[in-house]
Amino acid sequence: MTKAEKKRLSTVIRATEYLFLENIALKLVLEHRAVPNWQKLLERLLSDKEILAGVRLKFRDLYDLLEGPKTRPAPLKPC
Repeated sequence: MTKAEKKRLSTVIRATEYLFLENIALKLVLEHRAVPNWQKLLERLLSDKEILAGVRLKFRDLYDLLEGPKTRPAPLKPC
């Protein structure tokens, strides 16, 4: 995969993550119909690091594919 393709795919994944978060927020609003301060709830949801980390985990495999194989340093040999 070329660098440009990886960049485009990364942009698509980030957009998908954002849409996934919006869907979570929408479910919250639908479950609590007529909540007057739903925007504050959404802000709280988006600032929740645990939720954001969970969403990021859903896309971890794709990010790993984008980054490609990681080179690991050779283990040190005993003298």
